[in-house]
Amino acid sequence: MVNLYSTIKESNLYRKIEVNELLFVEYTCSKKVSQFGIWSDNNYFAFISSGKKIWRSIYNSYEVADGDIIFVKKGANLTHAFFDDEFCATFVFIPDDFIRTFLKRNVNLLEGPVSDVATQDAVLRVQPDELLKNYCQSVHSFLSMSEEPNKQLLSLKFDELLLSLFANERHKHLTDYFVSLCRNPHDHMSRIMEANFAYNLKLEELAQLCNMSLSAFKNAFKQQYNTTPALWLKNKKLDLALSHIITSDMTVSQVAFECGFEDPSHFIRVFKEKYDLTPLQYRQNHTQLAYAF
Repeated sequence: MVNLYSTIKESNLYRKIEVNELLFVEYTCSKKVSQFGIWSDNNYFAFISSGKKIWRSIYNSYEVADGDIIFVKKGANLTHAFFDDEFCATFVFIPDDFIRTFLKRNVNLLEGPVSDVATQDAVLRVQPDELLKNYCQSVHSFLSMSEEPNKQLLSLKFDELLLSLFANERHKHLTDYFVSLCRNPHDHMSRIMEANFAYNLKLEELAQLCNMSLSAFKNAFKQQYNTTPALWLKNKKLDLALSHIITSDMTVSQVAFECGFEDPSHFIRVFKEKYDLTPLQYRQNHTQLAYAF
């Protein structure tokens, strides 16, 4: 999988402005691949300005087009591109630490009830409003400047974005997530793992998402789950693959891709090790039993 944040940050193909780990980007899709796996170690907003694209989490799909806004939590996604029109968007990358620091400076925003975000998806739709539309236009103005804008002013633009979201009750599902980053730090690993187990991410990349070294990640994982990350990931992927096999008409190759296996042959081998049947054999047996009843 490609690290979207690092790839954009290191590329000269896009107009962008950096402020430490914060990043504004005018993004145009250059990939001529319909399905593509991406991950990012920073959260990001995508303000869509033209074209159409799909972001997919493990369980849901989010089609976006001109005028739509989504917030993508740090982690992995599958994307589906459409090539009828060029896809363009403004990406605003914001790390967890910036959100936490912002809320510590604005402690009044931490007050009040917060909904349980444990069941939230990895992608959240953001309802456009006048503040957000004006914000996106102002970002375009900064990106179009011939001289680099003042760094302090740019940092304030990130504050402005978060304040705009907290100012509108329609964005509470998103602001509740921001608050949860301060209130429930111990749930961080669980959220990361449950949202990203089905992707072909290396353990080093999962550790990076959890803000840990690889050794610290393995130790913390063992304490929390009483097993190794590799074994837990394999079983979670196989459970998801089994669900696809018996509830969908996906090909074996599609199931392997959807569940983060390196290739179909590897998937077939580990599936048979667990269930004593190949994926196709399992599907045939399940279909026959269903018709029998």
